[in-house]
Amino acid sequence: MKFAVQHGIGDPGWRPEILEPANVTSWARAVEESGWSGIAFTDHPAPSSKWVRGGGEGSSDLFSSLAYCAAVTRDVKLMTWVLVLPYRNPFVTAHQIATVDRLSGGRLMLGLGTGYLRGEFRAIGADFDGRLARFDEAFEILRTGWTTDEVVRRGPFFDAPGNMLQPRPAQTPHPPLWIHGNSRWGIERAARHGDGWLITLTTEALARTIRTAHLPDLASVRSRLRLLHDTMDRLGRDRAEVEIAVGGMWPMLDVRIGWDLDKALAEIAELERMGVSWVACNVIGDDPAASEETVRRFGAEIVRQST
Repeated sequence: MKFAVQHGIGDPGWRPEILEPANVTSWARAVEESGWSGIAFTDHPAPSSKWVRGGGEGSSDLFSSLAYCAAVTRDVKLMTWVLVLPYRNPFVTAHQIATVDRLSGGRLMLGLGTGYLRGEFRAIGADFDGRLARFDEAFEILRTGWTTDEVVRRGPFFDAPGNMLQPRPAQTPHPPLWIHGNSRWGIERAARHGDGWLITLTTEALARTIRTAHLPDLASVRSRLRLLHDTMDRLGRDRAEVEIAVGGMWPMLDVRIGWDLDKALAEIAELERMGVSWVACNVIGDDPAASEETVRRFGAEIVRQST
């Protein structure tokens, strides 16, 4: 099993000092030293005030944040959990992705989603109602644009009369493209085109908020995995071509509260039996020292015991 941890900026209770350069440097190095496989940042450039005040997570620019972490680490993967494709022009996004992948030595992993905050779409001038179709077109541009010398296309949203995507990513043909989503829509796209599938355990309230299927427990994850594999079989894809990552397994990790070690190890073992290869965790962001100690302690007690 591999483990990724989202930086503490993703804690609804984050404090500004969590983003001070010395604290990010120390935290990122602690993640790498403690056996974690990935550092993640989420994507909320302009969340609605109502959502933030209602318990929504914090965020920083994920490309800038991942590039910074790349500069102060050596081997740990750098993950977007998740990059909302319909927020952006896909050609600009491809440029940012390839640059970070180059500067990190090929460590970028792309979790990709459709987004769900209508007010955020409105604020940045993106089309909420057309987000699924825009995701599909942007995904196709990312998937194929780096493998051709020149992009020539006329799509429903984006035209390229003859353009080049540069630089090329360090990874060939491109960084892994993982689809986020519990729904049949997400499963279909992960099965057809994805290098990975990202799913999240939810409460009913969270599922409504992020506009996805409610997955309350490991039994529901197992059922969705069967659907993914059945879809891949129908499409003629090898099941091993799509890695599986699960988030939301535990509450916000906090060394000051602790965790049930035996229960966590048993759940990880069950996920492994199901074919899951990554677990994504969230960590507190209200105190830099506690956030760093959390990743170190969890790394020693859980991550190193399970990898």
